[in-house]
Order: sequence, then C-alpha cells, then structure tokens
Amino acid sequence: MTYSSTKQPFTILPAKLTTPNSSEALSDTTLSQQSISVAASARLHLGFLDLNGDLGRHFGSIGLAVSSHQTRISLTTGKAAAVIPLDDASQQKIDKLVKLFYQSLGMHIPAENHQSNFQVHSLIPEHAGLGSGTQLALVIGQLLASYHQLKVSPAQIAKAMGRGKRSGIGISTFDHGGFIVDAGSGPQSTTPASIVRHDFPAQWRLVMLMNKQQQGVHGQTEIEAFKTLPKFPLEYSQRICHLTLMQLLPALVEEDIELFGSAITEIQALIGQHFAPVQGGQYACQSIATLLQHAQSLGFSGVAQSSWGPTACIFTNSQSQADRLITALRELMATNTSLQDIELLSAAGVNQGADITIGNQSSIHKP
Repeated sequence: MTYSSTKQPFTILPAKLTTPNSSEALSDTTLSQQSISVAASARLHLGFLDLNGDLGRHFGSIGLAVSSHQTRISLTTGKAAAVIPLDDASQQKIDKLVKLFYQSLGMHIPAENHQSNFQVHSLIPEHAGLGSGTQLALVIGQLLASYHQLKVSPAQIAKAMGRGKRSGIGISTFDHGGFIVDAGSGPQSTTPASIVRHDFPAQWRLVMLMNKQQQGVHGQTEIEAFKTLPKFPLEYSQRICHLTLMQLLPALVEEDIELFGSAITEIQALIGQHFAPVQGGQYACQSIATLLQHAQSLGFSGVAQSSWGPTACIFTNSQSQADRLITALRELMATNTSLQDIELLSAAGVNQGADITIGNQSSIHKP
C-alpha cells in the first residue's frame, strides 16, 4: 500500500452531492460476465465536535481510515460460497442491505436482474468501534451499483442504506481515505458533509487495543443513550472545536505527534466524561483503560477510544516505536491475568478510498 506525503494544504471538500441523470438512473445494463470485488478499510471515530447543537448543527466528527481490518466482498454471476463462515446474523444483514438497494437506488431494475451472489472474503469486526456496519453497507451498495453500472456516490449509497445519520467518517474514508473532519448534521443535511480531508502521516503508526470478548454500545441502547444523556455543555463543544482547529489539524499538517496526541487525548476526555454513564467510565473496557494509562506513563501523549469502543488506540511516530510499545504493554499484560484477553496490533493510516476491482481492472477511490 502506498502512502502519499502529508506536506500539502488541507483539502476542503464540497458538501454538494451529484445526482445521476435520468439515463444513468434508468440504466439496467449489467456487468454480467465479470466478477466485481470491493474492499473497504476500517475507520476510527475519535470524537464529536459539537454534541451541544445550539448553532443548529449537531455532532461533527473526527476520524481516519486504518489498515487493521477491512471488509472485502466479491459479486459473481455463478454460484458463490463464503470464503469465511458467516453466521445467521451476518447473512441477514447482507440480505437486508440487498433489499434496501433494490428498494431505492435499484428500484427501476427488473426483479429478474437482481443479484445477490456474494463471496465474503473478510469482515470488519462488529460493534468494536471500527465502523463495520457502514463499510458493509457501502461495499454491498457499491458492488450492486457497479454490477448494474449505476453512477452513484458513496454518500448516495449511504443514504439509501440508512447510514450516516450522525457521523460521516466512514462514508468519507470509503470515498477517499485519510484523516477526516465532517460538518455533522444540519437542517438541510442528508449525510454529514466532509469539510476537511488530509493524508495521515505515512510513517505514523497506531497501536490498537481490542477486546474480542466485549462489544461496544450499539443498537437500541445507543439510540436511547443519545436521547437520554444530559445536554452536552457548550463550553466543552467550544473547547473541542478550538483544539481541533488550532492544535489537532495544524499538528497533523506539521507532523507534530506530541501536539496531535495531546489534542486527541483532551478531546477524548471531554467526550468520555459525557458518555461515561452509558459505557461505564471514560473507556468502555477497564482492561484497555489500564493499558492506555500505562502507555501515557511511558510518555505517549495520544490515546483514544474509537466510537463506543471497546477498541482503542495509541498514536506513535514510527513502526519501530509502535513495536517497542507493544513489547512494553505485553510485559505488563504478562503480570496481570485481567489484561490477557486484550489483543494488540499496529496499524497505519489509509490514505485512499475503497478498492473496486471489475474483472482484472482495479479502481481505487482517491482524494
């Protein structure tokens, strides 16, 4: 995988969506003789800009694409079998997404031309804070759109599939990868518009901490949390926006990992304090919290939980530094049985969008 230089100005992304014209939307042409594959990277959601909403916009998210996991699925016209075993719940989710596609973007396509022969190569872990639901929806939608030769954007697919109601990070990372800030939801929003996109430094690495025995808050519990939590303090929103604009983003451009990390950690503290009553503390997993605190004691300034967790990460300036940190954390884990369910791995940022392969031709979403 190639990572481009971060020595560039920010890319300011337009919020306006393009709508397919009538000839594109009514096309029922298919790529019936070719296999199609789509691969999309996991994403980390590092915090909200404004949970207060007094200006009329809510949420606004910070995040990036990461190399740790991906959802990769192929569509073929012949009989297809899963490369990895699928449980009933995963199969039902895919079936539901196919139905949603043909009820929306593909509603003009005759039933005899519908397609659902998928081969699942890999899936991002569910309810771990890695954006599995959005990436699955976008991959299935893109596969079917490519098969039927419909020219639709990731934002249009997301809307049709019921994604992007709060965060647009996963939509934007599917589209063009990188480090993203989105504008949240306003009165005229369909999905959150990306307002800043920048390459994540090629040499930086994230040490990721995962607990496969635990899932983050999701489903109805998540919906109720946003309804019942007290109003987010305005001064917290103001502080997060100030940190993002005047410390986090400049540090990203200048590749100053200490300033970047300290901004992320302070943003996380403000967000984590708000969600603590629902997730049981600033972090969803106490074992991971212990390891994050140990990393901070070793001098690492940037620690974060992704979304509702339990996955968390520590920002490092190189692969060698990440490897040394993993060694140090494993030494602590060896002395404490309560920490031994935690999986550690290093990951890079991904500065390109989803990889769409039709036949032997690969097309990668790029910024």
